[in-house]
Amino acid sequence: MSRIDLVKAAVDEQLNDSYNLLAMRMLFPPDHVEVKINQEIKDLYVYPERLDTGYRDEWRAIATRALFRNAFDDHWRPDEENLERYLHFLRDEAIPRCVHDNIELFRMLGEVL
Repeated sequence: MSRIDLVKAAVDEQLNDSYNLLAMRMLFPPDHVEVKINQEIKDLYVYPERLDTGYRDEWRAIATRALFRNAFDDHWRPDEENLERYLHFLRDEAIPRCVHDNIELFRMLGEVL
């Protein structure tokens, strides 16, 4: 399985809920942002369909790029092991810290969901 296939499967299977995807969006913000993430989440109160019609796909693409760029640094390990180690770090440290540091934003997302 190629790296991109591994990454896409990992995003679909392990990072696919809205909270994880939002955390990935915040941990790896895009270079060019027209609307701040706080405003995007606030807009969901008025336009909740945006979560399914655009935001989730955008956040999934960000998560895919982030994993592809960052998960394969240890060249002596197999790709599967590198990816699993990086996912472990994200799930156990980075994402919980992001949620804690931005609890109000995640609370608003929960209300919309």
